[in-house]
Amino acid sequence: MESEPKSRNPQTEKLFLWAAFILFCTVLAFTWSTYGDETARLAGMRASELQKEQAYAALERTRAQTERYVERFGRDPEFVRDQARERMGVAEPGEIVIRLDGARNMATPPKPAPAPAAPAQARR
Repeated sequence: MESEPKSRNPQTEKLFLWAAFILFCTVLAFTWSTYGDETARLAGMRASELQKEQAYAALERTRAQTERYVERFGRDPEFVRDQARERMGVAEPGEIVIRLDGARNMATPPKPAPAPAAPAQARR
């Protein structure tokens, strides 16, 4: 018994090779596309995380400042007196309070307007 290999049709072999190549390229394209999408998503998540960390740090700074402010109100009666004078206009007996409306705007003098350019004289 002789076992001779069955000869395949060369066109069928080429068809199988092309089909395998196209399948490989398709899988490669889907993999590359998915990789790009995931990379972009990860970059977005990192940016969002950084933004959240910055917001959290700002909130922590505000909380610490408020805590110091409240603590100072509890231990410093002079600070309480000064704040009452500034914010609520409280005056001690015998004091005269003078309040100027718009005084903050008067603190910096207005900038002078530029002088108009002299008209050009006609040449003769």
